[in-house]
Amino acid sequence: MRGGFVLSGIFWGIFLIFLGFCAILKTVLHINISIFRIGFALFIIYIGVSMLVNGPRFRVEENTVLFDTRKIVIDRKGEYNIIFGRGEIDLTSLPEQTGRRTEINVIFGEGVIKINPEIPMRIKVNSAFAGTKLPDGNRVVMGEYTYRTSNYTEGNEGLEIIANVVFGNLVFTE
Repeated sequence: MRGGFVLSGIFWGIFLIFLGFCAILKTVLHINISIFRIGFALFIIYIGVSMLVNGPRFRVEENTVLFDTRKIVIDRKGEYNIIFGRGEIDLTSLPEQTGRRTEINVIFGEGVIKINPEIPMRIKVNSAFAGTKLPDGNRVVMGEYTYRTSNYTEGNEGLEIIANVVFGNLVFTE
C-alpha cells in the first residue's frame, strides 16, 4: 500500500498539532484523551476511506493476485500466488519442457488452472481446509494428492506443478 500521505509533512504536522492540543487539554482542563487509541482509530479510518475512494493500492508482482480478480500471464518465474482474490492461470500455452517446475499458492482465494492434457505433467496438491478439484474428478480437502496425466512417465520428466491451497478453492480444467 502506498504510504505517501502517512509519510508526508501534512500528516505529521496535523498529528503533532493534535498531540500538543491534547497535552494542553490534559494540563489545563484535566481532560485525559487517549492519543494512541484515537490516532490508531484515525489511521484505520484513513485506510478504509482511501480503499473505498481509490481502491486498494497494494504493490504486487505480475505473478500475484492480491484482493483482485484477474488472469495471470505465464512467465519464467515459476511461482504464482492468489491471495484474497480470484485468479485464472492458463498453462495450455506453455511450451513442452522437461523438468520445468511451477508452484501455485492459493490462500483465502479462488483459482482456476487451465492445463493441456497432451503435455506430460505431474500435479502435486497440498490442501489444508480447502477445496481442490483435479481433472480426474478427485477432490482434495485436507492432505496431499498427486495427479499424473495419461502420457506422463516417471523416467521421462515433464511439467511438475506443486499446488498449495489453504482456506481456498482451486480447480484444474482441461
